[in-house]
Amino acid sequence: MDQKKLQYFTKKILEERDRITAALSHHEVEFEGTASTRSAEFEEASRLDRDREYISGLLTMDTEELSDINEALKRILDGTYGKCVDCGNDIPEPRLEVMPSTLRCLDCQRQNELRQEFDEETTPTTPPL
Repeated sequence: MDQKKLQYFTKKILEERDRITAALSHHEVEFEGTASTRSAEFEEASRLDRDREYISGLLTMDTEELSDINEALKRILDGTYGKCVDCGNDIPEPRLEVMPSTLRCLDCQRQNELRQEFDEETTPTTPPL
């Protein structure tokens, strides 16, 4: 990847990191707000539980996305950005444009998702005690 394109994707990734960091801060404040609210009404308590669960999910997604972004920045520094971590081929620029922190080319990503689905289906669950 030439230097101009690498600078473009670096800028794009940094902008995404700023967006995710702001969202993460916002969601943390929201979560703290729901955690500190006390209610005597059962319906209100139930709604707050749902809100906390939803916001917790957003926090998890933001944290995972921030981790992916930081990994992409590391790959830029070590010269491996834009290369698929599985097959080593170049990741097509249209894919990087849509998902600048992606690790894999589309074919390897599909294979990885199929592997994860298979692992989830074949992993035995332990019965409750």
